[in-house]
Amino acid sequence: MESREAKSYLTPFDPNTRPVFWFNDFFPANSWSRHHAHAWGELAYVASGCMVVCTASGNWLAPPNRAVWVPPGCCHEWYVPSSARDCSLWIDPRVLMSVQRFSRCHVMELSPLLREILIYLSERPCLYGNDAPGRLVVCLLDLLLEQSEVISPIAMPRDRRLVELCTALLTNPGMEISLAQWATRIGMSERNLGRLFRRETGTSFRIWRKTQLMQCAHSRLCQGESVTSVAYSCGYSSLSAFIASFRAFFGHTPGKVGFHHSNI
Repeated sequence: MESREAKSYLTPFDPNTRPVFWFNDFFPANSWSRHHAHAWGELAYVASGCMVVCTASGNWLAPPNRAVWVPPGCCHEWYVPSSARDCSLWIDPRVLMSVQRFSRCHVMELSPLLREILIYLSERPCLYGNDAPGRLVVCLLDLLLEQSEVISPIAMPRDRRLVELCTALLTNPGMEISLAQWATRIGMSERNLGRLFRRETGTSFRIWRKTQLMQCAHSRLCQGESVTSVAYSCGYSSLSAFIASFRAFFGHTPGKVGFHHSNI
């Protein structure tokens, strides 16, 4: 996997002048950051594609409907398995650190309004004061405090052999590959690979795969894709099988996600 350093971490950030800073870009597939930490908090978010943030406490996935909060001083790196539009923020720690959950790394669900503000700001120079962009920044910070934490975010492995597997599945949700096939590919027994996967992620490959598929499906439905399109792109052979699987996982049908079954 080719490594591409996508940002300059030497870019100056003066929180006394601006509490929020952005200098976002479009990342090609397989972009990685180096392992680093900074004195400010980071809201890692992409408007398209997905980003995996790797920390000592776990590795977390941020699709377009979610963001990963990285607190000040937290050593981390990130990668994007497929092309992604970055809309991340650097935030003065004094703004959010009074709220306990912002002292640790976590994943949050983003409201449509907050996502639109992030996208709107990312397209503009990071210059604001007591003006319309400045008022949007204030609104954004208020909204961040209201976002729901994702209780069970999908964990990502640290071992690069497993990262390659998970990246392939994140990039191609409908990809048909078993743990046995991947074990053969990397020269490891299926049993040992299964043990390594559970040790790295805290769950079995089968459960991780099901969770990844369902979260991917939910994210794409939220973006307006039809139930039929999502079902087949996620590798399901029939629409009824996908609907049954989705209902069993989320407790409701995919038609409840932002639009009705008339869109099927």
